[in-house]
Amino acid sequence: MSVRNTATRQNPAGAARAQTDSKIDWVSLAVIAPAVLILLGFLLLFFYGVYQSLTDLRLGRPTVRFVGFANYVALMKTGDFWNNVRVTVAYAVTAVALQAVIGLAIAKLFASGVVLARWLRPVILLPLVLPPMSVALMWTTMMNPQGGILNYLLSLVGIAPLGWISDPAMSLFSVILIDVWTYTPFFALIIFAGLQGITDDIREAARINGAKSWATFVHIELPLVSPYILLAGLFRLIESLNQFDIIFGTTQGGPGNSTSALSVQAYITAFQNLTFGRGAALMVVNWLIVLVAALVMVKLWQAVRRRVS
Repeated sequence: MSVRNTATRQNPAGAARAQTDSKIDWVSLAVIAPAVLILLGFLLLFFYGVYQSLTDLRLGRPTVRFVGFANYVALMKTGDFWNNVRVTVAYAVTAVALQAVIGLAIAKLFASGVVLARWLRPVILLPLVLPPMSVALMWTTMMNPQGGILNYLLSLVGIAPLGWISDPAMSLFSVILIDVWTYTPFFALIIFAGLQGITDDIREAARINGAKSWATFVHIELPLVSPYILLAGLFRLIESLNQFDIIFGTTQGGPGNSTSALSVQAYITAFQNLTFGRGAALMVVNWLIVLVAALVMVKLWQAVRRRVS
C-alpha cells in the first residue's frame, strides 16, 4: 500500500476537504465574470485609442497609415497645444483648491451645530444632483452680458457689467466659478464626515491644555481631516482634468482658445475637424497628465495618512 493511501485512510476528513477545495467555484466565477468582461472591454477601447493616436486616421481617407509619434511631435510644435495643457492644469488646480478651502469652511459650519447649518444641509446637495450640462446652460443664461442676472446684481452695487464668458480675460475664471459652485458640496460632505469622526474627548483635552478654538482647529482638527481632504481632492482632480461638460456647455473652448482644455480640444479635433488620430493623441496626453496627478495625490495621501496614524 502506498504512503498516500495510508495518509488518506488515517485522515479522511482532510482528504475530503482537499477534494472540495480543488473544485472550481463556478458560482463565484459567474458573479465576477461581468465585471471582468467590462474591465477587459474598457482596456480594449483604451489600447485601441492609443493605437489610433499613432495613425493618421481621418474621416474620408481610404487608407490608414501607422505614423508612430508623428501626431505627438506635431502637437508639441504648436502653441495651441501648450495653451491647452496650461488651461487644463490651471482649471483643475484652481477649481480643486477653491473647492477644498470653501468645502472645509462649510463642513466646519455644519459641525458647529448652529441653526443655519441645519437649514443648509439639505440645500447644499442640490448642485450635485444636477446634470453638468444643465448646470452649464443655467449659468450661461445667468452670465449673459445683456440680460443675465449676475450683471443685474452687480449693477445694484454700482459695478459695470462684466463679460463673464464673452471676455477672454474672464472666461476661464467664469467656468472655474461654475465648477466650484457645482462640486464644492462634495468636498463639504467628505470633510464633514471626517470632522464627525473626531471625538469630543480630543477637543476637550486640547481645551484643558489651554488651546483656543482656532488652535484646536489648526493643530488637531485640520491634521486629522487632512486625509479626507486629499481623498476628495484626488477624485475631484481626476474629474477636473477631464472636465468637458461645463466648459463645452458654456464656452465651447472660447472665446478664442481661452478655455480650450485638452478634453474640449480633443473633441473639436476628432469630431468637428474629423482628424481622429490627432484627437486621440490629445486624449492620450490628457490621460498621462491625469495619471501623473493621481499618482502624486495618492503618494501625498499615503504620507499624510501615515503621519496622522
